[in-house]
Amino acid sequence: MDYIIRKQQSDTGADVFIFENQNIHVPLNSLYSPEKEANRFLTKLSSVQKSLVIVIGFGNGALLDSLLSSKTFENNIHFLFIEPFSEIKLTDQQIAIFKMEDKISFTYLEHFSALIFVKYISKFISIPVTINVHPNYLKANEPLIKDCLNVIREGTETKQILDNTEMNFALDWIIEPLLNINYLPESINIKNLKGKFSGERALLIASGPSLNEHMNFIKAKQNSFHTFAVGSSLRALLANDIQPDYVLSIDASNTNYETHFQDLDYTSTLIYETMSNSNIQKHHHGSLIISKAGTDYVTSQAVNDLFSFPQTSPSVAIFTLQVIAYLGFSEVYLIGQDLALVDGEYYASDIKQHEGMMNLEDELWVESNEGRQVGTTRSLKIFLDTFETLIHTLPEDLSIFNLSRQGAKINGTTYIDSKEINEGTKHEITINNELIYLSKNPTSIITEFIENLLQLKLDCEKANNKIKRLVKIGAVSSDDMQRIVKQFRLISGNTILTEIILSKLTFMFDRIINKFAYLEEKQHYTNDDLLSLIIELESFYDVVIKYSDDLIKDERLGCYKKGKR
Repeated sequence: MDYIIRKQQSDTGADVFIFENQNIHVPLNSLYSPEKEANRFLTKLSSVQKSLVIVIGFGNGALLDSLLSSKTFENNIHFLFIEPFSEIKLTDQQIAIFKMEDKISFTYLEHFSALIFVKYISKFISIPVTINVHPNYLKANEPLIKDCLNVIREGTETKQILDNTEMNFALDWIIEPLLNINYLPESINIKNLKGKFSGERALLIASGPSLNEHMNFIKAKQNSFHTFAVGSSLRALLANDIQPDYVLSIDASNTNYETHFQDLDYTSTLIYETMSNSNIQKHHHGSLIISKAGTDYVTSQAVNDLFSFPQTSPSVAIFTLQVIAYLGFSEVYLIGQDLALVDGEYYASDIKQHEGMMNLEDELWVESNEGRQVGTTRSLKIFLDTFETLIHTLPEDLSIFNLSRQGAKINGTTYIDSKEINEGTKHEITINNELIYLSKNPTSIITEFIENLLQLKLDCEKANNKIKRLVKIGAVSSDDMQRIVKQFRLISGNTILTEIILSKLTFMFDRIINKFAYLEEKQHYTNDDLLSLIIELESFYDVVIKYSDDLIKDERLGCYKKGKR
């Protein structure tokens, strides 16, 4: 540490934190009157309204005290304090305030990440964001403030990537779980296997460039470890005469099937999530083990007792680590989990690459296991952050080792050279082969879903036509509004809308919902106010109708439709 934080009293008797290093001495609050300083700061924010207000720097809390009784607090949606200095501790009273007040949050920079910021901008999407630095913090440690701003920038970029992913997979994330209902009667529920591998050791084999250098190690240790391969590594393993015990899949895209599974002779066990591309399950000739994707509400139409792992990132390696921990392993060794572009490469050789993985360039830099900086992409950085977050939630008795010397350092893992790994014994584990029971024929379940989806589309079209007429004439009465709200409530009773569709394009729906939730409260709404509201509702219906229509017309569901629509 190249600085210290100490306390000194202001002229008003309040404690003030002082930042000191060899060159500077900066009080983080006014030594004359922290209270007056806080009020001046809030005066500058007086024009900010209906916003998510970010304040970098907490100081001694004088700003919080002044904020809670101010118009600025009343006029805005939420306040997020980010404290760069972990040495500044909150008082018990301040901690209690943050716990009680819904409109304010606090985090230290050391605990703040791009994924955490994504949660804030997801919750307050469409709400303006303003970023402010507490007085004197820039004078104290400008690089630390820049670090904080970089995390916010990374979070904004991460949110865009996740939103784009939602758009790209919006149809797949409903259609593939629907088609996978066909394979439920052939699958084992993973919850029947919880803890079955207690005390065993696993290899988690990912598809990063360092997989190449460990092929001989994997081949030599197949009888010492249970091997779990992410789907993208399967082709390379089979090319090297390695048959992993388990291969795992979560990706809904047909590109996943065509690139990593098509035409491969693999007959061991496939562990898949319900959003995994259905062609993978359709053409697999070995055993199937299933878990429900965390954001899949389609499969619940058929069965309710599938186990679901919490997941915040579309990474099959993260899913694989969750599975290994759930099964009870005591040690797991990561192979090919580079999370970086090693020598400019994303994948190991012998792995079939689709167009999106070619010609990638360094976008960010992270620390490698050998202590150097290594380039990575924004998507891989998301996976790295999520991997580290997941590790903190896993059982403490699960030891995680990383064999990728040049890959990104993963906090919570220990780097180890493969030559240092002790020999061990792999025990055969008996698996309960009880398959999942469905009360209805899979075809009937899928057909009924499509019929309900069609009815939702028709109901939305009927409601939207009434709104469009009112928008066209430019007049909305209170009676009109009552009828519109009543019809909306009826449509909201459709579980396909509330439980399935609204869970997919979340950023689009949250944008509309927030405009309603944070609308300025008035005793009397003018015609323009009501017109503005129904235009938002019109947008909502347009999205639902278009989404429903795209689902109904998708060729993958053609054989399940009754007649022509």
